[in-house]
Amino acid sequence: MARRPQGVGLLFFDLDDTLVQSGSYVSPRVLKALAAARDAGYILSIASGRPLCIVNKSILESGVMDYGVCANGAMVTRLRDGSILLSQPLACADAMDCHAMLGPFKPAWNAFIGTHAYFEWKGASYMLTGRNGAIARATRQQGSAKGGLRAMLRLVRKGVRYVWGMATHKSNRQVLSILPHLRAARDGVHKMGCTIPNAQRCAQAYELLAADGRFEVVRMGTTELEVTARGVSKGSGARWLMEHVGVDPQDAVAFGDGGNDLPLAEVCGRFVAMGNADEEVKEAASEVCGSVAQDGVALWIENRLAQDAEGSPS
Repeated sequence: MARRPQGVGLLFFDLDDTLVQSGSYVSPRVLKALAAARDAGYILSIASGRPLCIVNKSILESGVMDYGVCANGAMVTRLRDGSILLSQPLACADAMDCHAMLGPFKPAWNAFIGTHAYFEWKGASYMLTGRNGAIARATRQQGSAKGGLRAMLRLVRKGVRYVWGMATHKSNRQVLSILPHLRAARDGVHKMGCTIPNAQRCAQAYELLAADGRFEVVRMGTTELEVTARGVSKGSGARWLMEHVGVDPQDAVAFGDGGNDLPLAEVCGRFVAMGNADEEVKEAASEVCGSVAQDGVALWIENRLAQDAEGSPS
């Protein structure tokens, strides 16, 4: 049990664009700060849309995290022994219906089923060539002050490396279609996700699923949806973990940057938005720290530990 320095007992961390840069890199400064917070008596937990099988190795192997709230709260794991404490998947029939309902939108799907992650190959193509893909983003920057052909090519190469890394990650099972795996998921599907490159069509798909009543749907950016069972979110997973370890919600702090982090703001005493967070996330936050590129989480922890040492709670 944490000593709850200055009234804080539990810290929740989103991964992508909060602790993790460019899909895989975690700054040594961030890892050092996380370790210092744990040594000071804080309980640390991941709060990610990712399943545990594709959480960054540098985070898991460092041993700085105590728990994992993964797949948008559909699974909670104690990391020291890998035991699953909570599992709240979509029923197989509901997952199949979700897939069928969005069929006309031609999405690229992914699904997290138990300890496995499945990604359709079409998704890699969207990540590279779609309207918001790496090539499109690089093209838009070509005429800017920091643009030019060389800058564009660098961004394209970076995008290709990222997409290739995702497609070949040994924990990712790249498939032509997600459907057979949904059909075989008799114990349920922890989380489904999809990319619909057209923003307007993605919004229509969101409304369709949200109106159904069986799904918790989050829109990430303008072209991605994340789907869990109704009532299952990072917030519900975090609330369950707080009860499990005996930490009052007012003694919890969460960090995030995207739409699926907003439920954390509803259940934690303090929610810290990253400097690179979406505007709606910043509006819901108690405060805003530096961006992921600035090691914002590390700076916040360093300042907090300094306050703890001085005995002056913020």
